[in-house]
Amino acid sequence: MKHVITLIFFILLFSCNQKPSDWIDRSKHEGLYKHDITNKFEVYSSVEHPGDIKNTVEVLELTKKYYDRIFDENLNFAVLFIDNKNWNKYAFSPPPGMPQAYYEGNIVLGLGKSVIARNAENGIKQAPPPVKEVLKQHFGENIDLDYFYRDALSLHELGHLYQFYRTGKSSQRRWLNELFGNLCQVGAARSFDTQTVLDQMDVLQTTVIRGNQWGELKFKTLDQFETEYLQIMQQGQNYGWYQTQFYFKARELHSNFGDDFLRLFRDFLIDTNPDIIGELDNAELNQHILDTFGKEAAEIMKWKYDS
Repeated sequence: MKHVITLIFFILLFSCNQKPSDWIDRSKHEGLYKHDITNKFEVYSSVEHPGDIKNTVEVLELTKKYYDRIFDENLNFAVLFIDNKNWNKYAFSPPPGMPQAYYEGNIVLGLGKSVIARNAENGIKQAPPPVKEVLKQHFGENIDLDYFYRDALSLHELGHLYQFYRTGKSSQRRWLNELFGNLCQVGAARSFDTQTVLDQMDVLQTTVIRGNQWGELKFKTLDQFETEYLQIMQQGQNYGWYQTQFYFKARELHSNFGDDFLRLFRDFLIDTNPDIIGELDNAELNQHILDTFGKEAAEIMKWKYDS
């Protein structure tokens, strides 16, 4: 009898530490069409017959396989493909096509020619011919940037779900979440048999940096990224600038430390959950970063735009 009671205790303890397998917020699916085109995750769209999601689904299948292995999960999630007209009904921030991850198991991606991709394509029209030729090699003759905003960045948004599944809505800093999303994005793209997606990420972001496509930026510090996050996100160029900075830091970190760093980073986000240890000030957070990741990684993570 004593052994039975002990066994029941450990079963209950184990169960309490598990997240529910069906954690998806299904209220987000109301009015959408469900598509049975993969058995790896759920797919919905705002139109009955979406014509351009096959490549994205295949990319996400490969990405899920990588994340499940890296993080020792078998994550269930839903992908919502939303057209421009219905964007504000299902996403939490414009512009249409800006990829987003909800905390409860959903990612939202653009469908058709998204507004964010079209705006970026219009900005590239003024680029010198040699630059356009390079972009055509990676995005096709018409330089279709939905390959970037929908396909490539889907890796980033799915990475967020593997964090949120274990941390919920709580985090010490938004910028840590975004650096983690970029780390996931880089690691997943490097795990593919071909480097097409990684090349698309590199080429487009290098192009906009060299071409100084950002113009005058209102926000540049990490503290501003925390306090003005929604305003920055809605100002697409400023948000894109931050993400590009995070991306190249993530690329350097993954190049130096590999997949082990990605695992360590998620563990760090879980261990520093403010619901558990409380809110850390910048000095305390920086010490945690140094203690966890070491001096070399901490130097890479420093933000040169902070005053």
